[in-house]
Amino acid sequence: MRSYDAIARQYDAHGWDWYAATTGDRLVRALTEQGVRPGASILDAGCGTGSLALFLAEAGYRVTGVDLSQGMIDTARSKDLSGRVAWHVGDLRAFDLPARFDAIVTVADVLNHLRDLDGWEAAFRSFHRHLGPRGIVIADVMTARGLAQMDQQSVQERGGVTLILSIVWEPEERRSTLKLVSFSPDPEDPSRFVRTSETIAEWAFPIAEVLDRARRAGFSSVERIWGIAPDPEADDRLTILCLTSEAGTRTSTP
Repeated sequence: MRSYDAIARQYDAHGWDWYAATTGDRLVRALTEQGVRPGASILDAGCGTGSLALFLAEAGYRVTGVDLSQGMIDTARSKDLSGRVAWHVGDLRAFDLPARFDAIVTVADVLNHLRDLDGWEAAFRSFHRHLGPRGIVIADVMTARGLAQMDQQSVQERGGVTLILSIVWEPEERRSTLKLVSFSPDPEDPSRFVRTSETIAEWAFPIAEVLDRARRAGFSSVERIWGIAPDPEADDRLTILCLTSEAGTRTSTP
């Protein structure tokens, strides 16, 4: 079983599809400022349960979603009642789709699930291979500081769903390990609860090395956007803009 297969049906109930609701409008503004306007083709790489892909489709983009987890893709398809998005199962380090895209977005810690920098570079190479002329990538990841801030043990109640979390940050390994147990009502018999559990690891690497791997993957311009602290390592999150060509707009959003 792939990571997130077990929790896929409960994922949204825990609020883990937060990116579309909190940052979707800002992402669309960034895409528009780079010349990627409604009608353009976008790949949501690591699309999860599809909330962001559907948000982008609603904004007028032609959207494809790819994710390693069959369970997440199945959940995404179940939410896409009008079939607006093309859904695929695939590994970001080696996926092969026939289409070429104007932009690729990969957000909400997707790349943090890759356990070494070679994996990050392979993913960026896959992105570069699937972009058309003047294509762009916007990647949002957690920094080491961000993952360290999540070190916690908690019990959460949300909409009749219970989530037990243990998150441990190991600074020497630059790894965060999440162990979770979820209890949610059975859709077929609400008087009963379904128990699911997952163990999921995420890694954060030095930002300078991450940016270098994106450049090595073939992008002509790689820059940090949306940063708050002068030192990117002092932020909880890192958003990267990668361009396949020096041509075109390069305006960062504030």
